Order: sequence, then C-alpha cells, then structure tokens
Amino acid sequence: MAATSKLANQNILLIGGTSGIGFAVAKQALAEGANIVISSSSAERVSNAVARLSTDNAARASAVRSYVADLSNRDKLEETIENLLKFAAEPSPIDHVVFTAGDVPPLVPLAEASFDDFEAFLTVRLFGAMALGKYAPKYMAPGKCSSITLTTGSQTKKPLFWMPPAAGGAVEGLMKGLAVTLSPMRVNVVSPGFVLTEILDKIPKGLFDGKVESSKERLLTKDVGSPEDTAEAYLYLMKDYFATGSIVATNGGEWLV
Repeated sequence: MAATSKLANQNILLIGGTSGIGFAVAKQALAEGANIVISSSSAERVSNAVARLSTDNAARASAVRSYVADLSNRDKLEETIENLLKFAAEPSPIDHVVFTAGDVPPLVPLAEASFDDFEAFLTVRLFGAMALGKYAPKYMAPGKCSSITLTTGSQTKKPLFWMPPAAGGAVEGLMKGLAVTLSPMRVNVVSPGFVLTEILDKIPKGLFDGKVESSKERLLTKDVGSPEDTAEAYLYLMKDYFATGSIVATNGGEWLV
C-alpha cells in the first residue's frame, strides 16, 4: 500500500465492480488503501469477486464490503440506487463512485428496432447514472475531493453499430450536466476502447470473430486493452481534484485510425 496515496482510507463505491474494468479498479484501489463496496446484479458474481479480492489482498480483506443491486428494473431503479448509496455510506460518507455497470445492447438492426430495445440499453447506463446523480449528494462527502466517474466507450466517437453512440453520447451529455449541477463535487467519464473483459462472452458468437487480431494490427499500440491498464484512468480521475467535466479516453489510439 502506498502511504501517500490519495485513495488511502477513502470510501469508494464501485457499481459494476465484480468483473472486467470495475473489478480491476476495485483491486487497485484496495491495494492503495481504500475501503471499497462492490456492487452487481448477481449475488454469485458479488460473492466470487469478494473472494478473489480477499485472496489477492488478504491483509485488507476487511476493507471490502458488497451489495447486490439490480439496476435493470426501471420501476425500482431510484429505490435501488438510494439503498445502495445508503449502504455504502454507513461507516462514513462516500468519497468516490465508479460506475462501470452496463448490459450488452440488444443487437437489433435499426429497421427492426423498437423504443423498448433502446430503453433496455439505457436503463442501466443512463437512467442508472441519472438516479446516481440525483441521490449521491445525500450520501457523499461534499467538495472537490469527491467524484463520480461514469463510463462510455470508443463507439461514441467511432461507431460500429447504430445504438452504442446514441447511448454513449447521452451519458457524456449527462456527465457534463451533473458536473455543473453537483459542483464542487467532480463528475467525469472514462471512454474505453476494445478491452478484453468478460462482457465479450455475452456477445453473440461470430460478431467479434477475428476482432482481437485485426485490432492489434490497426491500433496505434498494436495491442488491445487490458482491464488493469484501463483502470488507471478511473484512479487518475479520483485523484486529480481539478478534473471535472472531462472525458478520458483509453483506447490505443482508436480515434486516430
């Protein structure tokens, strides 16, 4: 643990912190001395994540708490978000919230799509973030040292499919509005590129055949992303007390090729 880390003794809530990028953020924040709460819609994933974190850093196992919260039910979304925040703030006000939760979008061609398909994609990523902004001030430490970090993706700028850029653009716009409204608390977005995480297992087979190899050739880094590298963007935004309203890209140069 780095004694001088700004995250030492901070209370951090990770929404979607049981796998992929969110888990990598949780692991690194824990190593830097933070107290963390990880949340997911699956009790099994939450239990497995807690076990992995406790095994990897046994000395700090007591600094990990967990909460099961399903953000996919729009009718109960506000209640779910507030209960999650209330739980995370029980020992002390929350210092940082990292929001990486999100479902795989319905891969429906635009000509066949309905508003329900789009809403299914927006419920967690946009409405969940909106509810977070609504209730967070009640449970977070005031001032510029606190932050909320949302997540979009490189398809917001360079789309491969019609739906992700619409949702990502909405989240980025919401981030800017929250940064102004919740000031001096800071609100930012991380925009990852092609990162190898477990969510790729949920994408229909065939859609990403050859994608890893082609991306390694195309991207400026000549490699795809890892959760551990991408997590650094979230750690940076928690630590930089002058960063708000920002979009931090971690995508191997995706926007330039």
